[in-house]
Amino acid sequence: MAVTNGQVNTNTLYDSYFWVKWSQKGTQDIENNQTTINWSCGVYCGHNFYSNAIKMSAVTINGSQVYGGGTYSNFSKGNNTIASGTLTIAHGSNGNKTFSVSAFTGWLYQNYNYSAYATSFELTTIP
Repeated sequence: MAVTNGQVNTNTLYDSYFWVKWSQKGTQDIENNQTTINWSCGVYCGHNFYSNAIKMSAVTINGSQVYGGGTYSNFSKGNNTIASGTLTIAHGSNGNKTFSVSAFTGWLYQNYNYSAYATSFELTTIP
């Protein structure tokens, strides 16, 4: 089923998880047969974390690495956005397009066990 937004989460540990979100930006570009999405990645912290306690792996969407990974500190309880941007995705000749958010991992306060599976999404068909 076609969607205009989505989110992929890792498993939850210590009331925390890493996430990747996307949403369609504006209307689809019918003339060029493509859709532009806004994307962001980050972590929901169930507690305050300090001292380089947070790492997130690279994030790849539709085969393009949109975020290279990094290490962070001093994140407050709640949602923390690490990176964001836009990505233009070309559709097939029939106007259809399914893309994936590749698997990614996280590290939070000496715990490496955060991981998300690759997840596919179907964009609205361009006529």
